[in-house]
Parts: sequence; structure tokens; C-alpha cells
Amino acid sequence: METSIENTRILLGRRIRALRNIKGWSQQELGNRSDTNYKFLGEIERGQQNPSFHVLVKLAVALGVDLPELFRFEHEISDRKEIETHIQQILKTIPDDSLRQFLLLLQVLYPIH
Repeated sequence: METSIENTRILLGRRIRALRNIKGWSQQELGNRSDTNYKFLGEIERGQQNPSFHVLVKLAVALGVDLPELFRFEHEISDRKEIETHIQQILKTIPDDSLRQFLLLLQVLYPIH
């Protein structure tokens, strides 16, 4: 369980860093905009600190995103096996008609020669 919590902290940190980089901000800039110490922010981004709910809200507001956006980790998953597992989980929830449309879309985007 500790590994799962640790992985979540790392993914959260990566997500916050990615959103900050999209804005073109340094840690100092995000720290100023969110009234959060930039050194603490760096520790959050490295997965070394577990931010409070209050800090997460301040970061989301400063970044101009809804709070749940901080927890959209699919952007931070880089391991192929994790990506395939996530796709399989999503596919299991899609109704048959939508699944057919999804297949057509994939065939257009990635034709098999």
C-alpha cells in the first residue's frame, strides 16, 4: 500500500509540474501565484511531500484548472504496459455502438497496411 501512495504522490507531482510548464512558469512563479513556498512546491513536484487539500486548492486556482484536473494522471503515465492496462479498463466500460465507432476512428488514424 505504501508503494501505491508513493506512486500517487509522484504522479501528482509530475502532473503539477506539467501544468506549471504549460504556463511557462518557474516554481518561484507558481509559488508566488499560489502563496506556496517554492521549495515546498519543488518537493511536491518530486513526490517527496504530500500537500494538504488547502495547498492543492491554491495550486489549482493559480494554475487556472479545476481541482480534479490535478489528479488526471493519464498524462503522466509513460510505461507502455500501464497505458495498455488503462486503455483496456476504459474499453470495458464503453457500450458496443461506441466501441464500434472507436474502432473506426482508430482505423482512420492508424491504418494497417
